[in-house]
This record gives sequence, structure tokens and C-alpha cells, in this order.
Amino acid sequence: MLRTESGQAMVEAALVLPSMIFLLLGAVQLAQVQQARLLADYAAFAAARAGIVMNGDPAKMREAAALAVLPAFGPTDGLGAIARTLLRFKAEEAVLEPFGLQPLRIDVHSPVGADFAKYGQHLDGKELDFDDVRPGATEASLLSLQLRYLFELRVPLVNKVIQAAWMAVQRDRGGIAGLVAAARAGRYYLPVQAFYTMRMQSNPYLKWSRK
Repeated sequence: MLRTESGQAMVEAALVLPSMIFLLLGAVQLAQVQQARLLADYAAFAAARAGIVMNGDPAKMREAAALAVLPAFGPTDGLGAIARTLLRFKAEEAVLEPFGLQPLRIDVHSPVGADFAKYGQHLDGKELDFDDVRPGATEASLLSLQLRYLFELRVPLVNKVIQAAWMAVQRDRGGIAGLVAAARAGRYYLPVQAFYTMRMQSNPYLKWSRK
């Protein structure tokens, strides 16, 4: 009887232990995803803050967003550490480029090009007065952006499962082609999105607006 009970316990352990390990790994990976969401929110804020004082310059916004997500790539406690971690970020860009992916992408939703002709006539339609108080002009000069941060899932076993579950609910199959290609190479990424809107503190330029 003792041998029977011992054998049953071993069978139960063999069935339950892998499931417990998988659940534990999944909890760790999901906690990291939540941290990535917080970083993406802060990066969107940093990008918007840079954009409102830099005329909506997309390069400046991206630089600010990249600095905000650097803690996900390495230490940032000092200028030397920041420089080394920034090199890792650049290396990640090089890794993702063959797949047609970017670690960070910022899409501007407003200002839109049509508003420059309507509210920027006195500036030859090339700028908007950020302090224009006319009805409609205040909304036209709002900077609204969408940030997408590609977070790499690094916890083994669950990384592939989480990415596959996310891909299964995506309607735009063409938009995940790069992620599929990266997964075939053993790199699993999850896009994390954040949105932010701020009022401009400098004149937005037409050349950087949404067409």
C-alpha cells in the first residue's frame, strides 16, 4: 500500500510540478510586461514634453522617449552607465532593422496638416501660433502622439506562448509580419502602446504635422 501511495504521489508531482513552474515563469514575464507598460507611458510623456517645446520635432521626441526606456536595456545610474546602455539600445535597433522593426516608434496624430491652412494663414500656412485663442485654434495646436515600444519577452517557455496568444487576437495580420520573422530567429517581442496629449508651448511646424 505504501509503495502504491508513493507511486501515486510521484505521478501527481510529475503532473503538477511542470504546471506550477510554467505559472511561476508566466507571472514573472507578465510582471515584466507591466513594467514595460509603465516605461512606455513615461516615454510617451517624455516625448510629448520634448515635442511641445521643440516645435513638434519627431527626432527630439524620439530621443526623449529613448532615454525614458533605457532602464529596460541596462543601468542608468550615471553618465557612463547611460552611455553604455545607449549603445545597447543602438545595437537593438541594428538587430531589429532586418525585420523591418523599430524598438521605438512615434506617430503624431495632431496637429494635422489641414489646420495649418485654416489657422496659420498669417504664417504662410507653415506654422501655428501655439497661443492662438481663436475657437478651434487651441485644439488644432494640441500635440497628440502614439508611442509603440517593442518589449522583448525573455523568460523561456512562456515568451513564445504569450506572443502567440497576442498575435492570435490581432486583426491586422500584415502588421505582425516583422514580429513573426523575429520569432523565427528566436526573438520574441510584444508591442506596448501608450498615448499622450499636451498643449504646445512653441509653434508646431507643418513639415512635422500629420498629413
